[in-house]
Parts: sequence; structure tokens; C-alpha cells
Amino acid sequence: MHQIFYGKIVHGLGKGKKFGFPTINIKLNDKYLHIDTGVYAASVTFDNQTYKGMLYVGTRPTLNMKEISIEIHIFDFNKEIYDAHISFQILHKMRDEVHFETIEKLIEQLYQDKEMVYKYFTC
Repeated sequence: MHQIFYGKIVHGLGKGKKFGFPTINIKLNDKYLHIDTGVYAASVTFDNQTYKGMLYVGTRPTLNMKEISIEIHIFDFNKEIYDAHISFQILHKMRDEVHFETIEKLIEQLYQDKEMVYKYFTC
């Protein structure tokens, strides 16, 4: 069984949306998320419905950020749910966190990540 994490949806920088990958940004109820940085396949439960998505945990080195961010791009989801409480499960690590030379290379990798996560859920 995968560990379940709980948190609240908070406002982020809006970069994901600009890149074509809108995310929900999560402030955990617990202080610590004891997993490695990287990209994961994850499930998200909100309002008694479960969705599939692509989770990122890391410092966003391509954007020169320092603080750990936890964000999920939920597939087939187009709602604003700020301040809502959710739960999520980390299902499978897809790759480690990487620093990209350009935003364009990051976006290209996000499309590849999304394809890999879709394949994970369909296999």
C-alpha cells in the first residue's frame, strides 16, 4: 500500500500554467515529505473523486528557486480549487530532478514526462 499524504491547495507562481502544465501547489499538513526530489506518477483525491496526475517534488532549479515545491499536474482536470484540502498517493518515480539549460528544454521534458506517466497508468 502506498503512503497517503494530506495537504491544502495554495497559490503558486503560475509558471506551470504558462508552460502548458497547470498544477495545484500543495502545502502539506505534515512538515516533511520523506521522498526524493523528482517526478512521480500519483493519484489525487478531491471532493470524493480520484484523479491521475504527474507529481513534482523539488526546488525547481531551472527557475533558480531554493524552496521545496510540491505540485501536481492533474490529468483531465480544469477547476480552480485554492484552499481545498486534498489527499494524494505517490505511485511510481519516473525520474530524478534535473536542471535544464533553458525553459524550452524543461517544457520539452514535461511533455515527455506526461507521456511516461500516461503509459504508467495504462499498463
